[in-house]
Amino acid sequence: RPTRRPAAAVVAETLALRDCTGFEPTLAAGRDALFVHDVPDVPVTVAWGSRDRLLLRRQGVRAKRVIPGARLIRLPGCGHVPMNDDPALVARVILDATR
Repeated sequence: RPTRRPAAAVVAETLALRDCTGFEPTLAAGRDALFVHDVPDVPVTVAWGSRDRLLLRRQGVRAKRVIPGARLIRLPGCGHVPMNDDPALVARVILDATR
């Protein structure tokens, strides 16, 4: 949650994202991706912040439903940028998913 972070850090991160040369091409490439048949044998973990105010909870549920074999992990107390809210939890989820 931005209110837990220094304003200067939030502004700097937002500007860095805006100025990243790969952001727009990545966003454009993902607009038509459904991931339904693209990753049949790749384990997928969808980690969703329980306090995400940008993306709706049902979007995480839908992702789990449409991505073959995906599992949905709730990140309690985390918002849209969970690595800022609880870095240790995010690291644990990533490590668990790669084992």
